[in-house]
Amino acid sequence: MSATTAPTCPLTGAPMRPWLHIARDWRRPEVAESWPLWWSDAGQYGQVYPRPAPAAIRAFYDLSEYYTHSDATNQPRHGPLTRLMLTLAWRLDHGCAADAAYWRAILPPGAALEIGCGNGDRLQEIAPFVDSGIGVEPDALARAQAATKGIAALDGTAENLPAEVLARRFDIILFMHVLEHCADPEKALTQAAGLLSESGVMVIEVPNNAALGLLQAGAYWRWLDVPRHLNFFTESSLRAFVGRAGLEVVRCDFDGYTRQFLPDWIGDEAVIEAILEGRKPDTARRNRHLWRAVRLLARTTFARPALKYDSVRLVCRKA
Repeated sequence: MSATTAPTCPLTGAPMRPWLHIARDWRRPEVAESWPLWWSDAGQYGQVYPRPAPAAIRAFYDLSEYYTHSDATNQPRHGPLTRLMLTLAWRLDHGCAADAAYWRAILPPGAALEIGCGNGDRLQEIAPFVDSGIGVEPDALARAQAATKGIAALDGTAENLPAEVLARRFDIILFMHVLEHCADPEKALTQAAGLLSESGVMVIEVPNNAALGLLQAGAYWRWLDVPRHLNFFTESSLRAFVGRAGLEVVRCDFDGYTRQFLPDWIGDEAVIEAILEGRKPDTARRNRHLWRAVRLLARTTFARPALKYDSVRLVCRKA
């Protein structure tokens, strides 16, 4: 896939510049397709361009080991250096985790909708704090996992919600690491905003592409995950999209620091680098990424939140 002309930034209307070139999908290395990424410095927003067709987007998730397809996790062993890094990172981590206490504090009572609910874990977690919950999820394997937990997950996407959802209004709408996957994020947010009750809240979390972790890792950053991720936000560009949808931000939180030093994160970035370069992962490569993590820890020790954390989350209401 190649682009002959620069895309136009949806926030500024100006041409975007070439940013990164992703040589292949690291989760499907047998697929011979590359992905140009473009960036708007003024808009602080990036995107895959040309935009893939809807049928192609569905194929990106045809993965037996994608995280929404199961509950199993296999964590690599912690060596002495990673244990030390994790201890230091944990002490430096002042992020705001979206845990049960967080949801209890911010969610109003009422009906909840999670767009891109995956395997239903989050709807299950917030169930004690809401009156009812329903999800929308295009991935059949993920919907099957949700069903085993008693979660009602309907087939649909953020841009094409099922009629049952469009006919209702909701007091809580969640976009948790979903907007980056959307073919048309502005349409997704605007449509969802129209379903929000007058006193409702919308919570949107995306990877934070201002993070120093991305600056250091580049195309190997674990949170890029191209081509499943089609949009790349910072706090400022996410706020801009929210405003265009007729919403106002009432709270901004950052999360995701300690996990950047976990063995699976470091190992994945080593694997991504090897696959993008057409090589096999090896111990030497993983060790290089381990020392890159040490440098990242040093660089982020006193960094401001917008540079330190891998994710940004906005809580919004109708403007």
